[in-house]
Amino acid sequence: MAGGLLLSSCAPEPTDPATTDISGVWTSDAHLFALSQIKLTLTQEAAGIVSGGWSAKSDGNSGGCAEPCDAFGLLIGRNMVSQVELELLGAGKFEGTLIERNRLRGILAVGTGYAPITFVK
Repeated sequence: MAGGLLLSSCAPEPTDPATTDISGVWTSDAHLFALSQIKLTLTQEAAGIVSGGWSAKSDGNSGGCAEPCDAFGLLIGRNMVSQVELELLGAGKFEGTLIERNRLRGILAVGTGYAPITFVK
């Protein structure tokens, strides 16, 4: 076809690493699944891999605590073009997006339940 249209892909794939860096300390004042004062300490590598730790106040029967305690654990995840996914080992999973430079919004999923949550830096 003469004068045919040549298409090329310039946009990143949704699962490509994001160009933003979410390293730092993020906190939420939410009280979800018997966890409150949730804090994420994140370190992001160049490929969008995120690691670090989480901590929260547990009312008991959450975050690895049978009784009320200061719960904590490790986390691992990815910061991708389409979303941020973090596995809070021993507590649940965060899935969301960086809606502002200092604000992550998404859901905290624990077992079969989920609830909206916002973290600020």
